[in-house]
Amino acid sequence: MLQHKLTPKTLLVLHHVYGHAGRVLLNNLKYTNVVKDAEWYSFIMHLYYDLTDNLSVGIRGEWFRDADGFRNPSPFRIAAATNIVEGRATSFAGDISSVTVTPADYYAVTIGMNWKVAKALKLKWKALKKLNISPNIRYDRVDAYKAPAYRPFAGNKDQILFSLDFILPF
Repeated sequence: MLQHKLTPKTLLVLHHVYGHAGRVLLNNLKYTNVVKDAEWYSFIMHLYYDLTDNLSVGIRGEWFRDADGFRNPSPFRIAAATNIVEGRATSFAGDISSVTVTPADYYAVTIGMNWKVAKALKLKWKALKKLNISPNIRYDRVDAYKAPAYRPFAGNKDQILFSLDFILPF
């Protein structure tokens, strides 16, 4: 990860992720029962601007390549998020029975704010001093170069998400 203060109020962050899984079984729209090494990587850029001491705005862009169709969406991640409620298995990460995966490029752009609550409200309670509230709007798009009909977002190639994060580091 690289960080650079462009101005006293502007921060640029560049981040790269690389993943490798050795000798995994691939079953997707490109590979059928093939055992091979799988790779994935991403490049991420964050740009933050401080409006005040306790409020900043930011934009985040990401390109994520799942070169072998293993990592995103991974059936293993969906299975790990499975919970059994009243005898019925449900996953917060998707429906494992309808998961289709394929090698693809994923793109995301997020615009959001970071509000340091304790600083803004002059709270003295030590437990809340690092609380950050962050509303976001995110746009995702997929480009499956080997399977143009691939639509992982509830039957769509793109989606828009609204989120509100409460972050309390410890």
